[in-house]
Amino acid sequence: MTTTSATARERPVVQLAQGRARGVWSDDSAGIALFAGLPYARPPVGELRWRPPQAPQAWAGERDASAFGPWCPQATGEGVYAEALVAGQGFAPEETAARIAALKAAPIPPMDEDCLYLNVRTPMDTSAPAPVMVWIHGGAHQSGSGAGDWYQSDGLVREGVVLVTINYRLNLFGYFSHPALSAESPWGRSGNYGLMDILAALEWVRDNIAAFGGDPGNVTLFGESAGGQSVSEVMASPLGRGLFHRAILQSGVYSYMHHEVADAPGADWLARASLAPADADAASLRAIPTADLVKALMTVMPPAGGFMPGVDGHVLPATVGQAIVRGETAAVPIIAGYNADEGTLLHAFIQGPSTDLPGISLNPAGRLDAIRAHYGAAAEALIRLYGLDTSSEAVKGDIDMLGDDLFGVHARHLARRQTEQGRVAFLYFFNRTPPGPGPHAGAYHAAEIPFVFDSLSDAFARAPGDAELTRVMVGFWTNFARTGDPNGPGLPTWPAWHEADPWMVLGPKPGVETGVRAEKLDLLEAVLAARIGG
Repeated sequence: MTTTSATARERPVVQLAQGRARGVWSDDSAGIALFAGLPYARPPVGELRWRPPQAPQAWAGERDASAFGPWCPQATGEGVYAEALVAGQGFAPEETAARIAALKAAPIPPMDEDCLYLNVRTPMDTSAPAPVMVWIHGGAHQSGSGAGDWYQSDGLVREGVVLVTINYRLNLFGYFSHPALSAESPWGRSGNYGLMDILAALEWVRDNIAAFGGDPGNVTLFGESAGGQSVSEVMASPLGRGLFHRAILQSGVYSYMHHEVADAPGADWLARASLAPADADAASLRAIPTADLVKALMTVMPPAGGFMPGVDGHVLPATVGQAIVRGETAAVPIIAGYNADEGTLLHAFIQGPSTDLPGISLNPAGRLDAIRAHYGAAAEALIRLYGLDTSSEAVKGDIDMLGDDLFGVHARHLARRQTEQGRVAFLYFFNRTPPGPGPHAGAYHAAEIPFVFDSLSDAFARAPGDAELTRVMVGFWTNFARTGDPNGPGLPTWPAWHEADPWMVLGPKPGVETGVRAEKLDLLEAVLAARIGG
């Protein structure tokens, strides 16, 4: 590792495979450096749009690594969800309105198809190679960036890890499939470019992280929502073997998706958007201006299921659910879990108790029939447990069930299968809620992120005990990155998952609880297992 002394005047330097890069001191007193905007692949533009990522090019001289790279193109960024998050903090109405106004007035981050960059935070002068944590941001595979404000903290790094946050191609730029693109693919299928980007970033980490004091033989892959789902996709991909050694899945396991990539829907969508005829060739597709594609994302209904990862026979040989059941995922220890009120901020987008039943909240006459048809023998018990047949409670029941059906059951099912296969799994349940005086969103989707990163800012309503909860969660996550076990001095004892169903409850008083929502999750897991099959 090449470095300068940790002074405010001399910026830190590393020598990478592609050339020298000069970062900035993030925390001068602690000797923590930030190297931002490092390319891990060639820009996926022009002839490289909708192709697998290519190795990054070398540069001459010294690269300035003080600024983040552009966000990958996306329709809305994270604005709509961010507004809902602010509204869910429980602030007084006037304060909520002011905060949302300030959020809307904030500048839109620069976006560009040239977006395959990552950022490294490092303690630099490590006495021994440090564990590495690679973060995959969420955003439904459609939006977000590794440069998001929540992730820009030194909290994890102060505990002795090297932190990497990455961008990857999103929405149609990352998951578009088309006959012309499949015809030129060596494995005869297109799509999954965003997933291939994540794999390329991990290869870059393997080859370069030692320059930052990191240990390429001790890499923890972690992410939230679509980031957690992406972790499970990498676990299920044979192309990810050996690139990481532990995994943390926060509110996201991709076993809820059961589809293969298909070319026809993409071709039809481009035709509906008047961007290209269904029989367009690959050169014509790559010539469509970026701005036109982004505009179409906002104005033309995407194919059913949207532009998402899927089985392609190569990057993903089988669905994530099938890989989990068959024991074909990477044999690494995991932490997985979800939040108590995942559905509060998501129901407005889904309008149902499951992503398999979108919009049924808007159809009172047919909602129970749809639930019975989808959940079969488990339906009546689920209707009773969630109050789905009570008109005054139906939306609340949808919200409660949505979190369990989309996140909770998949986390526990993964832990169960891991344990059956002789692997180690730890489950958590996050239930800290905002303390504001007004109505709040509870332990909403993504609420745990600032506690993991120690990035709880004034944008969030503070609660007594938040500092202690942050200390505990940072300790658990970094202990796990070091050893594959979250336990350590000064922390509650967290048992590995077993049939007694222990969960670490992360809230005002962290501790173990058995059988979290067990009756509900048992029913949902039986439906999930039947759908996946053996």
